Amino acid sequence: MKNIKYILILFFAVSFFSCDDDNIIKLNSSEYVPAGNVTGFGSTLNISKATKAETIKVSYTPASYGVDIVTTHQLQFATSTDFAKPVTFDIDAANNAFTFTVGALNELLTESLLLPVDVEANVSARVITSSLNGVDTLYSEVVSFNTTPYLDILFAPETFYLFGDGVGRVAQNNKLKLNKIHSEPDDSWTIVWMEATGTFKLCSDENYKGVIGKVGDPVNGEYTLGTNLGIPEERGEDIPVPGTAGYYTVGVNLATNKLLIEPANVYVTGDAVGAWPTSSVVEENKFQLDADNKTMVLTKDNFAAAELRLHVTHPYITASDWWHAEFIFLDGKIEYREDGDDQERVNINAGEQTIVLDFINQTGKIE
Repeated sequence: MKNIKYILILFFAVSFFSCDDDNIIKLNSSEYVPAGNVTGFGSTLNISKATKAETIKVSYTPASYGVDIVTTHQLQFATSTDFAKPVTFDIDAANNAFTFTVGALNELLTESLLLPVDVEANVSARVITSSLNGVDTLYSEVVSFNTTPYLDILFAPETFYLFGDGVGRVAQNNKLKLNKIHSEPDDSWTIVWMEATGTFKLCSDENYKGVIGKVGDPVNGEYTLGTNLGIPEERGEDIPVPGTAGYYTVGVNLATNKLLIEPANVYVTGDAVGAWPTSSVVEENKFQLDADNKTMVLTKDNFAAAELRLHVTHPYITASDWWHAEFIFLDGKIEYREDGDDQERVNINAGEQTIVLDFINQTGKIE
């Protein structure tokens, strides 16, 4: 019935005319009235990390096209009153109002509008209204307010990603996610193929939010990380790759705000080799780099028939607690234990076997 209603309205109320640039639907004898009375920001909007969970409510008088047609209201921000580079807030309106948290607004200010933290800025806002395809978009009056974005580290172990030409950002589709270390909440790791040249940074999601790099030079191989919502100097610079193409383990320690890169050290352990860490962490149980095929390979002629147990070593991982950085491949796909329970197992047959790991495509196999 609603569809019939709108068809009848448009039949009697709409005329069509063409312009050189585009076709616009004009509602006969209708006055277009944009949204108005946008309130909720005040002249100064005080926000802080301490109040990030509090809500802000922005109310408005809805727009009208003179007839009963469906409209959508959205809230838009910019750093200038001419809205040369507007950013639309990803929130829905309800009951002629937008309700959102201080934290959500701060993220938009720092990540989308790229405003520096701890610096007062003048921000402009407006309500935009859209309707049927071809009907003009309406814009409310612009309201401006002063606010000071705050530093809020969004970076967390479950959302670490690497990107940059040094780690093959495009080729690997930026799925370079760091893995949690079991029982060590401040630490995370990943094995990544690094090119002979180039750099990388870290970010907090696949869309490059929360970008940070290094601050200063490394000390004993460790880089100090920047803060992801600061000024460019605080965010940090690109981190150079070691200079020799191959697989490397990148470890991050949030407790010290450090990052350490070292050649990937991957081992087999357990009943299949008749030893457990740290006794099994020896050269004969260590995977070797096959640089030509970009894989890591281990061939042994004396495997015992048993469950296959694989793990990574890194200075940020407690050596005796090898299972904190354990992984396995199931149906050919590498799966990480992270902070989960004991994983499903893959059995390996006795005798000579070759295990091949591909950390670019996240696959593993026994040959």
